[in-house]
Amino acid sequence: MKIDLNLFTVFDAIYREGNITAAAKYLNLSQPAVSHALARLRESFDDPLFCRQGNKMQPTPVANNVIGDVQAALQQLQTTLAKSKQFDASTSNKHCAISLHSSLEALYLPSLMNRVAEQAPLMTLACTRVKRTELESKLASGDIALAVDVLLPVSSSVKHTCLAKDELVVVAAKNNNIGSILNKETYLAHQHLLVSSRFSGPGIEDFELGRLGLQRKVALRCQHFFSACRIVANNDMLLTLPKSSATLFSKILPLDIYPLPVPLPDIDVHLYWHENVDKEPANKWLRNKMLLVANEK
Repeated sequence: MKIDLNLFTVFDAIYREGNITAAAKYLNLSQPAVSHALARLRESFDDPLFCRQGNKMQPTPVANNVIGDVQAALQQLQTTLAKSKQFDASTSNKHCAISLHSSLEALYLPSLMNRVAEQAPLMTLACTRVKRTELESKLASGDIALAVDVLLPVSSSVKHTCLAKDELVVVAAKNNNIGSILNKETYLAHQHLLVSSRFSGPGIEDFELGRLGLQRKVALRCQHFFSACRIVANNDMLLTLPKSSATLFSKILPLDIYPLPVPLPDIDVHLYWHENVDKEPANKWLRNKMLLVANEK
């Protein structure tokens, strides 16, 4: 038998108030609405539940028998609702998956994990790389809680905010023969690494060179900026990458950083999440931590 759970709220109000008019006022409903709900309850229980005695509605033995369970159930629902709006990071054992590009993983993940380990020691994270064509569906399904990527075309159901703006620069091995300034001619004369998950196709810097009628020599494609930087540190090749990553890797590898000799707009790095979890406390907490980490860079 199906029954509208809202009817039990009416049942409890009539029991507490002892009067349909008072119950309607308590529930902020009309008196006919409460009377109609009582009629449905009587049909479901096959019992009058309340009998009028003067101005009072006296509960029947059936009503007295079930009121304890009804009130306990309503209290449990209230507790569940309250819990859904709260998040205690110190005790949460929630598991969250985040989609990050490899360069962004190296940039953001250490600081993010430090904050999580300190404030939410039982929480676990998983970092993965979701295809951009699957980003929206993975966020909608909950397979990933957050994603960090460049500005992408997404529907209104995917919310996002700018984490950072990053410019492209060029790294070369220290003690190279370039000098203090990297010009366009020198840039084009060298061999280059291109970091990409695709087997073929140009990088964003190649598009700009193509618009100028220029082409560089890509001698190697690889998947990760760190491995590319290690290669560059030991030969004469050049690597174009975001400045934040170049700065990070130059601290541990013998690299010099040069401005890119081809004008390109800054790269907008965005944080993405689905509208389904926009108000979900744990997701909001994790988003806030990611924003704080980005602001430190």
